Amino acid sequence: MNILEPLFSEIIISGWPSGDPLPPGVTGVSDNYPGMGPLGGIEAALRSLRSQYLFVFGCDMPWLSEELIKEQANEFLRSPSDILAARTAGLFEPLHSIYSKSIHPAMVTYIEGGGSPAVIDFYRLVQTGHYDLPQTDRTKKALTNINRPEDIIR
Repeated sequence: MNILEPLFSEIIISGWPSGDPLPPGVTGVSDNYPGMGPLGGIEAALRSLRSQYLFVFGCDMPWLSEELIKEQANEFLRSPSDILAARTAGLFEPLHSIYSKSIHPAMVTYIEGGGSPAVIDFYRLVQTGHYDLPQTDRTKKALTNINRPEDIIR
């Protein structure tokens, strides 16, 4: 939260269990399309979003980098698109990307039409730019997922 609060006017947590307490100033939303994985969470966040753009990251990424987020946001402002998807070594990082609220109707149509839950499969339907993250230790750490206790040691 310390990194996010100074950078963003609103913070939304998708998939938050209804009734569970939230940190102050944070909005929790439930998935409107259970079983769609992160794509369903992105849709729910876009639906409730008051601003025009959404920075999405995985809740299991505890070491986000303020500098990387700012660099990516600056690139988005220089070259606007519907989605600015981060890439490392040529592979998309859909959970370190910027999404425009304007794509919400297309995402709903895609999901309701039986689209794949893979976020990158949706990319081809809208204007998707990419931002190549620098291949540094800072980037590797920022993109690290913590799914098991032993992951913390890595």
